[in-house]
Amino acid sequence: MKRLSVIAALLCAALSFAHAQNNPYDIDDTCYEYFKMAEALVGDTSNDAFDIANNALLKRAQEVGDEKARTLHYVCLLKRVLRFARESKDITEANETADRQFKVTTQVAQETGYQQYFYYAYTLIQNYYVNTRQEIHAQRLLTEMMDIAARKQNEYGIWQSNIYISQLYQRQNDILNARKHLLRAVEVFDNTSDPVIRRQSFTRQCYDLAGTYPTGSDSARFFYRKAEEHALTRGDTLRFILGKAQLAAFDMQPDKYYKYRDFCLKDDTLESVIYGASALFPCIDAILDNAPIREIEVLGTKVVARSQMLYIRDLAIKYKRHDVATWFGTFIIVTLYHDFYRLNNVKMEEMTAMMNERQLNMKLDNQQRLITLLWILVGIFAIVSGILVAFIISRKNNQ
Repeated sequence: MKRLSVIAALLCAALSFAHAQNNPYDIDDTCYEYFKMAEALVGDTSNDAFDIANNALLKRAQEVGDEKARTLHYVCLLKRVLRFARESKDITEANETADRQFKVTTQVAQETGYQQYFYYAYTLIQNYYVNTRQEIHAQRLLTEMMDIAARKQNEYGIWQSNIYISQLYQRQNDILNARKHLLRAVEVFDNTSDPVIRRQSFTRQCYDLAGTYPTGSDSARFFYRKAEEHALTRGDTLRFILGKAQLAAFDMQPDKYYKYRDFCLKDDTLESVIYGASALFPCIDAILDNAPIREIEVLGTKVVARSQMLYIRDLAIKYKRHDVATWFGTFIIVTLYHDFYRLNNVKMEEMTAMMNERQLNMKLDNQQRLITLLWILVGIFAIVSGILVAFIISRKNNQ
């Protein structure tokens, strides 16, 4: 109860300080304060605390006629539903809840005309399906999102759908398909005048794209430079510095490499920003130090991203460590088979679950049809009985 009183007090305080705050969403200032509070409470276990803040956002948005703020109310609801759906033990119920809120949010975004949040809802729900090992569903949603965006010629939707599909392919270590969609995202980014897109960070996509090309190639160098040009955040800086470290090692400039490497290793967010970076550096160090093949094999088994494996293989060739290059070449083939097997199993499990759910729904539909038919027969029987009774009574009266 005390916690809810604090939330209510903070909401009242928001009214006093609203106009003094920075408001990047370009919505009513008071709505923005309520929105910030609702966003902060999305993962809170108390439904009451979140509801107080988010309902205050909706009420204020309706009072001042702020349609964008009203849309953000439903975006917050979707985020909250998806946040707890991931933890549900009943995946069927969780999916139904997620899909239901997703449809409400996209419908509101279409009604208000804020298409950015229509596509944002797609990115949120596909992320839920990826995190719950339902990659077929995620890919279907992203393809649907891309088709809608292409049909409407909506640059934001085209940009976002290509980014997220590329990430899905990267998870599957499918470098060529990842590159295709990343290049499409770059094309949109470079040619758009959409202010929402232009103010976004694009470093991650450029860094990832550089990793799909042969190490040291003109294309790889071009996109590493582009990654640096578009850096906005601390994570962006880590990415382009890591790119510089990789190129310095490949160009046989150890002093530069160690400087860039040490910069990255001092940042405790490195692994969360760039998956696998902590396993990449020891392999590079071992090649530069001309370490024994056995030592490098042990380090190599910890490398998980295919682009990183290909980089180390290329680096080994550059340093004439053909034993290391051969080992990594074999390791890449083994992981290709493993990824294919894993992905096949994931898809088979998901397809089986979908078929079981469909069969269950068909069974329930059949049961419902049977119940409906029985009620129809009961109704017909009642009508016929009524007619017979009326006929008998009529005959008796006539007699």
